Amino acid sequence: MIFRSIRSKLWVAMLALVVIVLGLTAVIQVAAVKKIYYRQQEARLLQEGEKLGEAIVSERDPLLVARQLLLLARLMNASVMIVDRQGRILYWQDAGAGRRGMMHQRREAPEAQGGPPWSAGVPGPDALALLDRRQVERVFRGEKVVAREYNPYFAKEVITAGVPLKSNGEVAGALFIHAPVAPLVANLKALQQAGLYALLAGALAATALALFVSRRLAGPLIQMNQVARAMAAGDFRRRIDLRASDELGMLAESLNTLSEKLQEKIAALERADRNRREFVANVSHELRTPLTIIQGYAEAIQDGLAREAGREEEYLRNILEETARLRRLVDDLLDLRQMEAGQVRIKKEPVDLGPIIRRVTDRFAPVAQEKGVALARSGEENLLPVSGDADRLEQVLINLVDNAVRYTPAGGKITIAAQGEPDCVRVTVRDTGPGIPENELPLIWERFYKADKARQRAGAGSGLGLAIARQIVALHGGAIEVQSRPGEGTSFTFTLPVHVS
Repeated sequence: MIFRSIRSKLWVAMLALVVIVLGLTAVIQVAAVKKIYYRQQEARLLQEGEKLGEAIVSERDPLLVARQLLLLARLMNASVMIVDRQGRILYWQDAGAGRRGMMHQRREAPEAQGGPPWSAGVPGPDALALLDRRQVERVFRGEKVVAREYNPYFAKEVITAGVPLKSNGEVAGALFIHAPVAPLVANLKALQQAGLYALLAGALAATALALFVSRRLAGPLIQMNQVARAMAAGDFRRRIDLRASDELGMLAESLNTLSEKLQEKIAALERADRNRREFVANVSHELRTPLTIIQGYAEAIQDGLAREAGREEEYLRNILEETARLRRLVDDLLDLRQMEAGQVRIKKEPVDLGPIIRRVTDRFAPVAQEKGVALARSGEENLLPVSGDADRLEQVLINLVDNAVRYTPAGGKITIAAQGEPDCVRVTVRDTGPGIPENELPLIWERFYKADKARQRAGAGSGLGLAIARQIVALHGGAIEVQSRPGEGTSFTFTLPVHVS
């Protein structure tokens, strides 16, 4: 249970890392130091043995030889002995290997002995009882011997160094030094204790560092968890207050961005759901009226009322008009749905907008004249061709002009103005109608939105013209905008990119 939190896991990980690193370092260091230390002691014993050997070879006084042996024994805390070729100990000074003594007697004449002066001592015990026979043989062959071994005579582990003593070019004796290993082991144990103290200090430092780092990590993570739970509960307003450029800061920024995007998506889904409900209601309303009219006229014809009143032909004409209105509504809905779903393919061909403007003007001229509205055009000559679908662009202009004609009262004026620019063509449909309130301008592009709620059904459109026009312009890579003020009329302007061959 205790290792489930990030603090405990981080502490265990850092502690394990410190223990492993420092532990391995201590083991390797002690092993390396131990090896180097023994080698240094062995080299020192050989070096001191060689110096002593050179000194005693030329020494004439056996007492001075014994004194030099004693000094070396005390200096090295070791046992120092001289062995003759018969394997007997001539001199032996012991200051640390376990036995103490000095064996010698008065010198006899060196000439009578036939050997070096230092060999005039009375032979002592057999050296082979204390020494390794093979080491003795190697030294008397002129070799230097050094080894770390357990010596049964001293009953302890010692470092043995053997140096040949040469007189007149021949090996006349051997100098052996036995230094106990115990003092060296004590020094190595002190080094091991120092490594253990370092390990404990590292563990304490790792604990403190783990607590500090975990607190810095756990705090933001706890806050992120709270924000994530709030998001799961539907609250997307909470944010993580963390200013950092590391991975935690990036994660906090990502969670904040996710919360913001989810909030936007949910708001968009709510708007889409609301629009769907409004769309269903609007479609139902738009379909109910013509269907009711068609049903009424059809029942009148069926009951014979139209025949009796002599209005059968009028009723049939009205039924056809409402049927055509229903068909236009369905066609507009299908077109808008396909364009919004990206299922409409726009041809990218060079299109001259001049003839289109003239055709649309001529088409609406009789309707405008009947309403007492002036319809004019300008700037349609010598326009650069735009890239697009001529039929769809004509549909945009028809929807805009039809909308202007419907809302412009008698005595008003509608102008279709075109203007060529280096990279686009700008077309404006301006009327002198009642205008649109500023708060309603963003709503006019919605499906079935009608600014004039009080107008009569007669001659009314489907409420999809502006939405379709905007979709077509967008599919052509252009833009459409509206400017209007109540009492000053309305201007719709769309721009289309020039065709590049």
